[in-house]
Amino acid sequence: MKRWLLWGVAAIPVVYYVGMVLWYAYDFPYMDDYPVVVDFLNRLPAAETISAKTALLLEQNNFHRLVLAKFIAWLNVALTGSVDFRVMQYVGLLALLGTSWLLYRSAEASGSIVDAPHYQYTTEAGAEWRSASMLQLPVLFLLFQFQGWNIAFWSIVAASNVTAPALALLAFYLANRRCEGWAIGIALIALFTNGNGILVLPILLLGWLFQRRWRWALGTLLITIPALLYYFHDYQNPSASSLSQLLSPAKLTHLLALDTAFLGAIAYHPAVAWLPILLGSATIIWATYLLLTRYDQTNPTLFWLLIFLHLTGLMLAVNRIQNDTSIVFASRYRNITALHMAATYLSVLDIMLRRDPRWRGIHLTNWFAGAVLAGTVGLWAVSNWTYLSKIERFQELKQTDNLLWQRYGQIRASAPQYQPASRLTELASRHIFQPEQIALVSLASRVVAVSPNTTPGDSLAYGIDIRRRDEDFLVVSGWAKVAGRKANFNDTFVGVKTATGWQYYTTLFHQRLDKEDSANDKDTGFTAIIPAAQPTDSLAIFVRSGKYTAKQMVR
Repeated sequence: MKRWLLWGVAAIPVVYYVGMVLWYAYDFPYMDDYPVVVDFLNRLPAAETISAKTALLLEQNNFHRLVLAKFIAWLNVALTGSVDFRVMQYVGLLALLGTSWLLYRSAEASGSIVDAPHYQYTTEAGAEWRSASMLQLPVLFLLFQFQGWNIAFWSIVAASNVTAPALALLAFYLANRRCEGWAIGIALIALFTNGNGILVLPILLLGWLFQRRWRWALGTLLITIPALLYYFHDYQNPSASSLSQLLSPAKLTHLLALDTAFLGAIAYHPAVAWLPILLGSATIIWATYLLLTRYDQTNPTLFWLLIFLHLTGLMLAVNRIQNDTSIVFASRYRNITALHMAATYLSVLDIMLRRDPRWRGIHLTNWFAGAVLAGTVGLWAVSNWTYLSKIERFQELKQTDNLLWQRYGQIRASAPQYQPASRLTELASRHIFQPEQIALVSLASRVVAVSPNTTPGDSLAYGIDIRRRDEDFLVVSGWAKVAGRKANFNDTFVGVKTATGWQYYTTLFHQRLDKEDSANDKDTGFTAIIPAAQPTDSLAIFVRSGKYTAKQMVR
């Protein structure tokens, strides 16, 4: 295969992903961005001493200490005078690009810390199919697909969930290249990215012990103990699960189900809910095989990355022990699953090529890599098509929150206990946050032709928070859903009764994390900006949620 064609195929998932992030990234906080970044920047001026500023940086947020996300925002303000929430999204993008490059380098043989036999993937003249670049094409289609769309556009998640495994891989890579001091330094940074960052230093220590490098093991231990003690100082466990509860047979069984479902979550579909558990179980068996065959002596970078990812899955399972397996399918966790499958694929490929030299002269590797490539290309295409609407609506909900905040002092896409509107207003009053100024006309509703039929037996539940004339528009904002059913990115339309009949309009999507049952009702928010209408006009709301529909006249 021509080199230019190879690079062209490799560029497809990367360029598409980068382009989507640059196009849909939006400068507005969302959900936990408020207690993490907005609150931190508001409190920072009052912290006059180094110790006070350090305490703010290290402060616990849920299960995590998101120091890196706060530091990026702080540095952003120091350099530009204001915070741009897209910067953290771009940092996450760079971390993902770095991860793909490190995986490519980690599959190469040069510079290993162990004296094990190595090879180059291209073992025969003209065997371009089995060149390193060609064999790793599935990795790009796994990493740069939008099952994990939330990690690309949610600021603190981009800066934390993506960066933690990237720094872990970098630490293992540097340790494998005899840059031990740098590896420990990167591991210390990883400690303050996300909850699973606490694993990197102990895994480095374990790696030195496996390799009998006692001096580096002792040095890492002397750094790890005080670092973890400092990390867990005044730490509160939000789940409040005791060890005895976790060790009960029922909990252990559920823990295994959560763990395996997470590890195989990239294959999730409601019609085959068992498939992720099966796939995750297979990867645990494979990791056990790698441990028993001492794969750490062959490719320690890939081996310890897999250990890190497996332990990440176990940590998530412990933290979510009270939930069912559906919790592991949240998009903000899918990057770990995608990276886990990519690393597993590379290790399988590596074992195939090393196990028997005769395999390098036949087509087995070609068929294996080709089949995986076909599967990952299909997954990439389906995922990007499926989640495109969610990416568009995620930008829309930020725009709508920006509009509601600027004009009416309301923010819906964050829990009310965080006081998001007042906290963001405080930040903006100091010019630390300078959002886009949105005109009503730019987000005005469009006329749409719909047939507002109701699914038999279904009715509409709704609430109206705003119904007022603003400039030349009627603004109607609230929530609506098919009663008794979980809302998931509904299509909501607002109808206005005119002299010639009912005219329906599109609405802006936003979330309602202020609702009491936000777990089931967060995706119920809507805002209509209707031209040439009055507050006294008769209105109707029509909701389409999958195969269910409901309609209601608004009093």
